[in-house]
Amino acid sequence: MRTGGRSGVPSDGPRRNGHGEEAPADRDPRADRLRCRALLPTVSRTFALTIRVLPGSLRDTVTVAYLLCRLADVVEDATGLDPDARVAILEAFADALERAARIGVIAVDATPLAASLDAADRLPLVDPPGKRLLEERSVVLRALCDLGEKERSVVCHWVEDMSRGMAGFVAKERTRREEVPAYRLETAAELRSYAYYVAGTVGHLLTDLFQLHLGAHRLDGTALRARAVPFGLGLQFTNILQDLAEDRRRGWSYVPEELARRYGTTVSRLVTPADRGQALRVVEDLAREAVQNLDQAMEFTLLLPRSAPRIRLFCLWPIFFALRTLQGICADSRVLDGGEKVRISRGEVRRLIGVTALNCLSDGSLQRLYGKERARFVARLESVPT
Repeated sequence: MRTGGRSGVPSDGPRRNGHGEEAPADRDPRADRLRCRALLPTVSRTFALTIRVLPGSLRDTVTVAYLLCRLADVVEDATGLDPDARVAILEAFADALERAARIGVIAVDATPLAASLDAADRLPLVDPPGKRLLEERSVVLRALCDLGEKERSVVCHWVEDMSRGMAGFVAKERTRREEVPAYRLETAAELRSYAYYVAGTVGHLLTDLFQLHLGAHRLDGTALRARAVPFGLGLQFTNILQDLAEDRRRGWSYVPEELARRYGTTVSRLVTPADRGQALRVVEDLAREAVQNLDQAMEFTLLLPRSAPRIRLFCLWPIFFALRTLQGICADSRVLDGGEKVRISRGEVRRLIGVTALNCLSDGSLQRLYGKERARFVARLESVPT
């Protein structure tokens, strides 16, 4: 796989942007890639940990892709702000990515891509890492433009899909009554649709990049594609459960109202002592669905060739981190009303990294290892008081 912005451009000719103008000759693409690597841990420490295991060129492509996703997320996640303005920004970003994906042999100009997010500078963001990323978006977008043509097209396509999906959910905020909290998901189908746009698209993006990197002939693309969305949903459901208390403090919830009603409560009553039993059943339901999706994520990983251990580990680590986190979530009331997230310890992270690294070349060993972790999850569910 090639990166570095040379796809289709003669090596002895001037680089040109999307308008046919010569790009600055003194810009160092490597400096942009290194800056993207430095930005990554400021917006996601966990992803920054797992991405380091990827082969170099794939690592840089996935880093750029993730930072683009986070740019869209910064706008989408600015809850309580004008939804019309956020919809317009997300749509403008999606339009710019769509145009960039269509450009072939001519090197893409990062300027219009960055300009599509200019209106976001006026949003009163309260997330310092997100604000910093937005301020340095030109670095990320220049790095995007320096990707090979095929890689750039894949990244632009799926981040565009994500951005348009986010815009659709932000638009729903217009219809809520002012006296009603900003709980925007009524049904489980809405939750899965939302999770698709913010995480399932990432599953598709990674599948396409893995095929480009390894060669489509070496992979069962149909089988991988069938499991790509569940992979994303398993991780997203885990994140939603981790953030239940934090989301509530900002007047938000991704728990479907119909799920709360199924257990005899409402989303607004999940933290009341009288409804604690029902609330725990809601958490248990979401955790079970998360693990069912992680089962397919594990199948996805085992479809990757053993000759690509770094890519396998990149997939294995978040799966095992999520499964261990779900074990803690089902045994800790902080998930509902606590002051901090339920997290696994650094020691647990190190142990999971070590044991998966030792077993990543053996499908049977990995299946047994995952089975033990899953059995611990089931045992933890059974220990939750009714």
